[in-house]
Amino acid sequence: MGEGKFLLPRWGRLGRQVRAENPGPARENRRAVRVRVSLPVLLYGRADNEPFTETTETINVSAHGGLVPLRSRVNPSQNLILTNLQTNQELKCRVARLVRGRNGDVLAGLEFLQHSPSFWGHGASGRPGN
Repeated sequence: MGEGKFLLPRWGRLGRQVRAENPGPARENRRAVRVRVSLPVLLYGRADNEPFTETTETINVSAHGGLVPLRSRVNPSQNLILTNLQTNQELKCRVARLVRGRNGDVLAGLEFLQHSPSFWGHGASGRPGN
């Protein structure tokens, strides 16, 4: 009987106290600001042991990566090469997460393997004020 209180304190006195002190939804802690922008990109990688290339557009970007819709089958943590088609700059990235969009399409959260705030170009670096 006492185990439930220790495993799930949010239902006990301590949980009520925390909720009372912090009303509203939890704030997300992100490393960088996301900017909603549609930029043409080319992805290169391997799917089912075969090389693939796919042209798509970003949904949002930050100094650490971006979110893109994908038709190719990729896996979480898979390494890809991302090309910004406006600047022809290439950068290695990894698939940080995969989510299914409202339309049933697959969205891939891409994370740069090295910090590159200027990859997206002026005004889309993910920093406030740009």
